[in-house]
Amino acid sequence: MVGMAGCNLSRLSFGNSGWKCSQLLSQIDSTTDFYFDSVSQIKMDSWYKGRVVLVGDAGYCPSLLSGKGSTLAMVGAYILAGELKQANGNYKIAFEQYEIMFKPFMEKKQKAARSFAKSFIPKSNFGIWLRNSLFRLMSSPFILKLFLNQFKDSELKLKEY
Repeated sequence: MVGMAGCNLSRLSFGNSGWKCSQLLSQIDSTTDFYFDSVSQIKMDSWYKGRVVLVGDAGYCPSLLSGKGSTLAMVGAYILAGELKQANGNYKIAFEQYEIMFKPFMEKKQKAARSFAKSFIPKSNFGIWLRNSLFRLMSSPFILKLFLNQFKDSELKLKEY
């Protein structure tokens, strides 16, 4: 649920968007379960400072559009724990290795999420039609398999610690 600031932002952002936006926005004040938020990514130069290190959405949120936030957080935690073990608890070495190993991979995931966002939230009527047509095609097992294959990760090789 969002306060009045969120409602006003919704009205300003979508008030002249056409379709059923005006009708939907007119119902904001009378609903008890309205939710409005932005889709965001966390991009940081470094995931650690001193004895503090970030894992998951706190350090490298790919955005909800990636569909992999929890999985990537667990992979990051696995790498960090493994590097701490391998460095015999020397957090400086472990944090640096964690970032060296995982950050390039996460940067690619963030870039892919940004690309997907452009197709998920098109800016033209043609883009909306194209997106909706592609989603309808996904009822075909062959097309669905092609789509899901793009989410497989084979480029990150995890060590056994």
